[in-house]
Amino acid sequence: MRGILTSIFILSLATCFGQELNVIGTYSNGITVPKLIITFNPDSTFTYSSTEHPTFYRWEGFSEKGKWTVSADTIILNPQLASKPYVEFNFQEQKKESDTAIFLTFNHIKRYFDKDGSLVEVDTVQVDRLDYAFNELKKKKLVRVAPHRTTRCAFAGYIPPEIITTNRTIAVSKPHGKLKSIFIGCYELQGTKEFQIKDPGSNYLALNIYSNYYLDEQIRQKKLLIKNKNVLYSRQNPDDKFDKGNWNSEARLKKIKNPI
Repeated sequence: MRGILTSIFILSLATCFGQELNVIGTYSNGITVPKLIITFNPDSTFTYSSTEHPTFYRWEGFSEKGKWTVSADTIILNPQLASKPYVEFNFQEQKKESDTAIFLTFNHIKRYFDKDGSLVEVDTVQVDRLDYAFNELKKKKLVRVAPHRTTRCAFAGYIPPEIITTNRTIAVSKPHGKLKSIFIGCYELQGTKEFQIKDPGSNYLALNIYSNYYLDEQIRQKKLLIKNKNVLYSRQNPDDKFDKGNWNSEARLKKIKNPI
């Protein structure tokens, strides 16, 4: 009985917290690019509109409707929907006839699924900007592959030597010593990962990165942190902590008093 009463008390606190803050209304990051607007309606539905995709963080126009709820200090969008993988990948290695070159292939494959989970469309494109390094993840060993040169500005940070190409397969020189692994990092992969080379004699390495689009409801169990009744944080990092918008102002949403 005590356990039941405790659970009821905790749930009551969570409900009261959400009601007292009165998160109902429209929130925006207040900038033009990327622009994000979310409206929380009294009937527990929401509308979400952004010029940046909410799961891939690419500049792709996106809009969706769904349900929302509050748990303690967190708003959850579409809590009733099961989680699905957004990013998947596989790595392949082979041997080809070449004494001096290693062939690298990087494919970004967009997959679109209907409400029944059936694959209805596939689009294979070039990874927008990718950094790789053989054997060791060191800044001076990185090489960037991109269709356009990186813009050099005060906020660009270190820009490694670049291979400018629109091809998804490139030929590069073999590294000195035994080929043990390759580090690959890009937005499509949502980070940097190390891929072990099983056969040091392999000279054809291919990475397929899959971005999964679910045409019924892409937003699934997405969380927003409540700072107060006027401010929300919209971006949750892989470590489950929220970006407070200190460096990325688009992560901080403010309530609009008189939305149009």
